[in-house]
Amino acid sequence: MRLLTAASAGVILMLALALSYGRTDHEKELMEALFFECALDGQSIALQPWEDAEEGKYYLFLPSCFCEKGGEFILRCAGGKYDFQINGTSCRDGEAVLLRDGQELRMEAGGPFGVRYMDKTLQVIASKDLPAVLFWAQSPEGVLGVEEFAGKGYLESGRMVMLDEAGKVLCAEKLPRLKVRGNLTATLDKKPLTFSFDRPIGLLGMAPARKWNLLANATDGAYMRNKIVLDLANESMGGYQPDGEFAEVYLNGVYQGLYLLTEAVETGENRMNDLASPGWYLEMELDFRMEEETPYVITDRGQIFAVVSDSYVPQEQKEQIRFLVNDIESALFAKDGVSLLSGKSLDQLIDLESWAEAFLIQEISGDHDTGIASQFAYIPQGESCLYAGPVWDFDGTMGNVNTPMFQNPRALTASIEQSRPSGNANQNRWFAAMYRNPQFQKVVEEKYGEVFRENLERLISEGIALYAAGIERSAMLDALRWHEERFSWMFTIPQNALVREEGDWTRFDTLDAHVSFVRDFLASKKDFLDSLWVEKRDYCVVEVRNDAPFLNQDYNQTLYYWVPRGEPIEGLPGYEQEGYRFLGYRDRDTGQIVSDGAVIGKDCILEAEWEIEQ
Repeated sequence: MRLLTAASAGVILMLALALSYGRTDHEKELMEALFFECALDGQSIALQPWEDAEEGKYYLFLPSCFCEKGGEFILRCAGGKYDFQINGTSCRDGEAVLLRDGQELRMEAGGPFGVRYMDKTLQVIASKDLPAVLFWAQSPEGVLGVEEFAGKGYLESGRMVMLDEAGKVLCAEKLPRLKVRGNLTATLDKKPLTFSFDRPIGLLGMAPARKWNLLANATDGAYMRNKIVLDLANESMGGYQPDGEFAEVYLNGVYQGLYLLTEAVETGENRMNDLASPGWYLEMELDFRMEEETPYVITDRGQIFAVVSDSYVPQEQKEQIRFLVNDIESALFAKDGVSLLSGKSLDQLIDLESWAEAFLIQEISGDHDTGIASQFAYIPQGESCLYAGPVWDFDGTMGNVNTPMFQNPRALTASIEQSRPSGNANQNRWFAAMYRNPQFQKVVEEKYGEVFRENLERLISEGIALYAAGIERSAMLDALRWHEERFSWMFTIPQNALVREEGDWTRFDTLDAHVSFVRDFLASKKDFLDSLWVEKRDYCVVEVRNDAPFLNQDYNQTLYYWVPRGEPIEGLPGYEQEGYRFLGYRDRDTGQIVSDGAVIGKDCILEAEWEIEQ
């Protein structure tokens, strides 16, 4: 009787366990344990499916080397406790599976007690034409879990394998450091990364170095704004400028999307090697991004500079730097261009050529951070002259901006001082003051006509199309990977950048619309700069102030128009807002209402007027 009771209890327990197991959703556990492994050029790589929760299916993203021929993969499942069927054929841990681009596989899985608990589609998609960077980190959740600026913690170890388009291993190294980088972009789900080697290594034709960055370009629907500016800078500017090449990124086997691998902005061999101690390296910074552990100097007019250094900066050196930048600022804002502090002229205090080049990069790109952030400057050893460079951070450019004044390509926005709302400490003081200096303005115009103009034309007519062709397939995969979520990251979305309601995985692709938007912005900007600096057309500057309470005043709502003297102004914004009636724009000096199409004969300030409807 006791034996019978014990046996009955055992049977009941087994049935309860089987019932409990069957009712438990093991799919997540299964897919986190599932990898497809292959050997390429002597290196083992493992790829993991990504779940599209909206569609209820899985995707396996393959690097470009599998685009045409596919490949044999070994199915790996941690613990080996799952029984798989792929398209009805049994496949266990360690067995080979042939995968190729375009396959749709029916994945079924079962576990103990004969329970079947997964029956979903796995679509295989291969990329094309781009290298792949595959990272393995101890804690991928630590990388992807960053949600705030302060959370950019280090992962102290990892490893990396880089493949070219044909599957050749270009690099296989241990990484002492792999971490999230960036500011705003660090808070987005598609993370920008930085990593370091133990020794200098060259990647994708770029010079050897220890530290490298991967820009996610998450806010850039064209994926190429940073690439465009880096290439233009390398073709048009002196001194060191970082280089960058497109690549796809995987983290612990999971596809992360299309990135731009770039050289890091830092001092050292093959980077800024003309700057060595006791030279100084500065970066313009925003007031709300100041960090306690970083040394800063702030000019008398409020321009913030971070002192970039790997070691402690003594107070004495900070005071020397503060005097230097105040000396420059005094010359910048003096009518005769001579500093009241040292008696030196502006051309004795700054390198006019490098700053003119920096001004042109900011103006051509329409960077909304012009003069307030990501502008680097340095003083080489043994000199007292401040040089501009290198260039950095251009995803918020070419119309993809959150400040309306920078959305108009037919305006000289780098010459405008108040680029942020009144009372905001972050303003474009220095570049605006530089452009008021006739000597500096002359250098700008010469640099544009002799160097930048031709290189910009080549980018517009040839370069952008080449970039688009090279990333076309990868941009589709990236769009699929991040769905409509990526639209919430962008500052501006072209009107024709629409996701189809139905269709296959390519329906999220909007690359053409974004690329056209970039090309149109640069073409319009070039036409304007040609007319201003090459054709020497006479322009009136019209400042249009919009302080309506329903507009987001966190961003400067003032617009600027360069209108040929004696010609009509075009594109004045009109507004319709419930509860308000727009009365028009009134000339502050004459008191007259100025409408779109009105002839402009002088510089003027127009102020919008509103009436609350009763």
